[in-house]
Amino acid sequence: MKKILYILIIMLAVGTAAGREVMDSNYAGPSELFMAGAGAVISMNPHKGIGTESRGIPLFFYQKEKLSLYGPMMNYSLIKDAGWEVRGLLRMRFEGYEEDDSRYLRGMDDREWTLELGGSLSRSLGEGRVTADVSADVLNEHQGHEVRLSYNYDFRGPAGIRDLMVTPSIGVTYRSSGLNDYYYGVRSDEAIPGRPEYNVGDSIGLLTALRLNYRFNERWSVMGMAGVQLLGSEITDSPIVERNYRASLLLGIIRRF
Repeated sequence: MKKILYILIIMLAVGTAAGREVMDSNYAGPSELFMAGAGAVISMNPHKGIGTESRGIPLFFYQKEKLSLYGPMMNYSLIKDAGWEVRGLLRMRFEGYEEDDSRYLRGMDDREWTLELGGSLSRSLGEGRVTADVSADVLNEHQGHEVRLSYNYDFRGPAGIRDLMVTPSIGVTYRSSGLNDYYYGVRSDEAIPGRPEYNVGDSIGLLTALRLNYRFNERWSVMGMAGVQLLGSEITDSPIVERNYRASLLLGIIRRF
């Protein structure tokens, strides 16, 4: 579970960076791109007792025409015109845990991964892009949904470094009560002294990230990304949560084929 979560974090970052690689590509062309490499990630989980973990992981990204695949996420471009784009998306959510991940979770039922189906609408604004997306559970695990609104901007060649791209992003997320309660709630049959029953409502949180990508040449690049998700009080008041944020830091090297 933990290893898959690390891979998810990396793949989302690599996929975002690779999307710009497609637009700037003189090697693979705008219709096809394959990238693979290796990286390391440090992740901070908000659940009590899980703490900070690090791991080395593989990376890959593939895009051909309207279809993009990166790790556990797939999207398909449905409409693209005059700066606007509509995509369908299918992604796996790995936000759960196993009871033996922490002594504070013993006696809890495992919270499982699930598959979510949704769509996104985005608009390019110069070197930036505004994106709104929504996804909902299709395997009836959390039976909830999430809506995100984000903005990112590409600074190309800052400080006179021609092959460097720096991309800050910021956003807001709405999470339904079903999604929150499944991953952060405590059911009545899981309650013990010090861990009372807790039902989580819907919440609004903040997203922020900073991504760097440096191209050595046409084939090799290094990338780094730091991301923080600030959780709503409905989540952080849970007796199984000890942090009001989820954070990750990654470094990786990738090669275009």
